[in-house]
Amino acid sequence: MERQNENCLPIFFYFYKKSIQPMSHIFISYSSKDRSTTKKLATVFEKQGWKVWWDKNLKPGKAFDTAISKALDTANCIVVLWSPNSVESNWVLEEAYEGLNREILVPGLIKETRLPFGYRRAQYIDLSKWKGAADDVFLKKLLTAVEPFAIPIKKTVSTKPGTSKVSKRKPTAKTKPKSKIIRTFSGALDGKNIVFTGTLSEGRNAHAEKVKVVGANYISAISGKTDYLVVGKNPGESKLTAAKKHEVKKITEKQWLKMLNETYRRTFINKRIVFTGKLNAPRKELEKLVKSIGAKPTDDISGKTDYLIIGEKPGKVKLAAAEKFSVKIINEGLWKEIMETL
Repeated sequence: MERQNENCLPIFFYFYKKSIQPMSHIFISYSSKDRSTTKKLATVFEKQGWKVWWDKNLKPGKAFDTAISKALDTANCIVVLWSPNSVESNWVLEEAYEGLNREILVPGLIKETRLPFGYRRAQYIDLSKWKGAADDVFLKKLLTAVEPFAIPIKKTVSTKPGTSKVSKRKPTAKTKPKSKIIRTFSGALDGKNIVFTGTLSEGRNAHAEKVKVVGANYISAISGKTDYLVVGKNPGESKLTAAKKHEVKKITEKQWLKMLNETYRRTFINKRIVFTGKLNAPRKELEKLVKSIGAKPTDDISGKTDYLIIGEKPGKVKLAAAEKFSVKIINEGLWKEIMETL
């Protein structure tokens, strides 16, 4: 049955917060080990007359990555199927975050598991006991959730004998060009607002830099938009009171650092990293470390670059390019500290 949790946000919060703009299709994010269940669900969606995309015919490789990226970009709804297999998949975590970030995520639970950090507040629909029946009550809830985003497949409408015409749809509103690259880092802390209080083992500037590395926001004051309050020794009463008022989750510095380290592991998977300046280790050794954590070392900065690691006297050209493409900058000292935790 569907889990009810007072800390969960209603699933429809994600659906109607923004006006729905039709795009292309329903994207199903799943683990390949759950292919049989995914196939049944895709068939159900198709029988509704909806466009569905899942990677049933793709082979791993460069074309595989490109096809998935394109399908995600043009999806109007992302259905993630949580299971013990999918919560361990970096692909699924990244695809799910895309849906969460764009507010088009529809979570479904197909096997009992503990959901990944960052997704536990989003109420899901429990399909763990669904065997494929079309009249299943929870399947119907999932269809109801997806329906506002679904785009029917074009059908030909017969007019006179021997003729046909394609049913017309009103043109969708043109998408405004992006003025700035907005990056997500898929470590589950993207966009989270973090506030600190009390005496901590590290200075505020050090914590602020770490917060930015994982795509979160370092905030000085608590509000209704704050996600976490990190509490050190002798915390400020005003922040504790505000945290209680706005129901902000309080965590210790130790819990924060543990959460941060777990986030680092997911954040750097498949990310493109460039080095510049005088560094304390040979470039080849640094690049080898980058590969060991699942990231990709590159020489030049482009719109696809995620991080620029800087040593002493960094190159002006790379710094300018990093600013142009909204690339996150990490000082070598912090980068070394991060590597030691992974």
